[in-house]
Amino acid sequence: MGKRLLLITLAMIFVTALISGCGAATPTEEASSEETTLPTADLEAIREKIDAGDYAGVPQALEAIIAQDEEDAEAHFLLGLAYFNVNNYEKAREAFERTLALDPQRAAAVHHNLGALAYQTGDLQTAVDEFNAALTADPDDPDSHYQLGATYLIMALPANSLTPDQSMVVKAQEEFEKALELSPGKPEALVGMGNVHLLQNQVEEAISFLEEAVEQNPEMPEALFALGRTYAASGDVENAKATLQRFLESNPPEVWAQQAQEILTQLGE
Repeated sequence: MGKRLLLITLAMIFVTALISGCGAATPTEEASSEETTLPTADLEAIREKIDAGDYAGVPQALEAIIAQDEEDAEAHFLLGLAYFNVNNYEKAREAFERTLALDPQRAAAVHHNLGALAYQTGDLQTAVDEFNAALTADPDDPDSHYQLGATYLIMALPANSLTPDQSMVVKAQEEFEKALELSPGKPEALVGMGNVHLLQNQVEEAISFLEEAVEQNPEMPEALFALGRTYAASGDVENAKATLQRFLESNPPEVWAQQAQEILTQLGE
């Protein structure tokens, strides 16, 4: 059974939901039932569609399989992934919880995904609880350590405060460091460490981690965006412009693209 974890990547204070090993990084619109031409009995074909990031007709096909076999834990698990990616979070939660009831050995992956779902809906304390449950089941999972760190880092930035909660920053750093210990060079954790240092006004250290993240994954929008912004903050106009241009070429989310363009304008693009 594949791991297929939901990953969350932090770039500055912006987050996006990612799927590890399952194709597309951003949620899509829910497909209508008319779009499906998928054989409902072919679970392997459904896995391939999910791996390709193609969710058209997938929830309907999986629901049909489950109607024939309510005890199919893999079908419920894939259904949770599919519903997450078409923004139906309540049904995703139900599918993951049913998976856990049917197959407790999936605890690490299911709790991880429930944590990602809670994070995506803004329930940060539940996200912390679920990621910790995932780590109880699998203490050496770098993805869960990373995402727990990302959750702590967001919690370090209360909505009504300009001062980071240093206790949360420390917790975030510990989780990112553990993720890097288990998976050296993990780009998401390197971006997380860059953000930790930015929150402590340690710009040179932040740049070092972010440059390594870009080296590990040259096309990672989150790393390019964070690095470009940090170059700009440090006064390195040339590198800021070059990095932000590379970021814009990566077809990023509109909110990030707008901010990058604003920075370039300020830098005298």
